[in-house]
Amino acid sequence: MGPFKIILIVCLFLFLAVGCSHVPVPSANLEQSIGEPKIFDYHGVRINYYEAGQGPPVILLHGFGSSAYSWRFLGPALAADHRVFTLDLKGYGLSAKPEDGKYAISDQAGMVAEFIRARDLHDLVVIGHSMGGGVALMTYFKVVEDEPARIKKMVLIDSAGYPQKMPWFIWLAKAPVLGSVGGNLVSPRFASTMALRKCYYNKAKITDAQIDTYAYYASLPGGREAVVATAQQIVPEDIEAVIARYQTIKVPVLIVWGAEDEVVPLSVGRNFKRDIPNSELVILPQCGHIPQEEEPQETTRIAKEFLQK
Repeated sequence: MGPFKIILIVCLFLFLAVGCSHVPVPSANLEQSIGEPKIFDYHGVRINYYEAGQGPPVILLHGFGSSAYSWRFLGPALAADHRVFTLDLKGYGLSAKPEDGKYAISDQAGMVAEFIRARDLHDLVVIGHSMGGGVALMTYFKVVEDEPARIKKMVLIDSAGYPQKMPWFIWLAKAPVLGSVGGNLVSPRFASTMALRKCYYNKAKITDAQIDTYAYYASLPGGREAVVATAQQIVPEDIEAVIARYQTIKVPVLIVWGAEDEVVPLSVGRNFKRDIPNSELVILPQCGHIPQEEEPQETTRIAKEFLQK
């Protein structure tokens, strides 16, 4: 990105700082629909999660800049037949946001792997969206080396996992100056609005309550720093070695993709289908980067069908 565009972005931030600096609060306790809130102590770091339902276990892992709130439709639907664990990844939602710099995909996967062992979960389905899909894949590699029976299936929804052009909100967070300065200038609500518009194909489906909730979690102390630290480490240094391991995955994998995804393009989904042996790709037409929010009924139907096989 050239210096002229950078200047324009900075000017935009300065303009927004004048009238959009309030911190929104969600209109309702939306977590009640996700499950019972609980805490997992990960080496002194408090990880917030929600548990609901009975039956075979399922773990839901959200994407970059998101939280457990992203699963407010799919989670309760799966809880009718499964024991569903919906995690706020480290640094997101209501989880702790330590300034330890450990926000790489492998760091998050280490936490999830330890959660699985601490809860002694077996025959588990791991479902990850976007960055959470990358965490799901890395978790699989960390767990199956010693305990292959713990994870039996995975679902990747518009998942990260290959080198690609980064969307503007990740590029912005990675920028050395704008990542730290820009976050203090632009309001959480405006940033959440613009990010959701990038992620949705049908912008009319974005609600004020949704924007407020995303913005609220982003505005919590330490949230901006966690996002910056994540963006700076979001591509694994050994990404080519990670990609080579996709061919070793031995469990069935469902790949769900919005056909109009402008954040992680459909070509990435096709790459997963090519490289993961026992996988199937389902493409949702007229859908963007967050199918579980933009097309919750169809995403739920597809996921349930896969879990019941």
